[in-house]
Amino acid sequence: MKKLLLTFSLLFCVALIVGCGPKRPEGMPKLVSCVLTFQYEDGEPVGEAMVTLVPEDASLQQWSISGSTNASGVVTIYTHADFAGAPAGKYKVVVRKTELIPDPTGKKDVYGEPIMETHSHIAAKFSSSILTPLSLEIGTSPTRETLEVVKETSKIVTEELR
Repeated sequence: MKKLLLTFSLLFCVALIVGCGPKRPEGMPKLVSCVLTFQYEDGEPVGEAMVTLVPEDASLQQWSISGSTNASGVVTIYTHADFAGAPAGKYKVVVRKTELIPDPTGKKDVYGEPIMETHSHIAAKFSSSILTPLSLEIGTSPTRETLEVVKETSKIVTEELR
């Protein structure tokens, strides 16, 4: 009896593990592996940046296609965060790398915490799907490309809420 119970428990655990992955959304096109490397003009890797692929084909715009670079500037692109790869097509490539830095004046918020400023480390044109000069075409074979961005540190100005 113990052996039978152990067998069923083991089968139940295996079924849970195998069946726990995310369910592929209905209508999702076939995905093609896409690994990109980002570097600045001087060859330094663009680590910890957010990358978004914006499809030119309107039928693909329902799918969120993005990823984050590692310290070496390498990103594996995912569709809907859970599915490795991207649908075949032409894309504009948007790259953002921001950092929170304490306000240099030492201002504090209502909780006594330092007010933080957001600084961008990539030229602004790369963070807009309209202005970015970066584009990418994903075909039916795995895509591996290196893309270059311009380093530029600037404060992102936002209006204070009152």
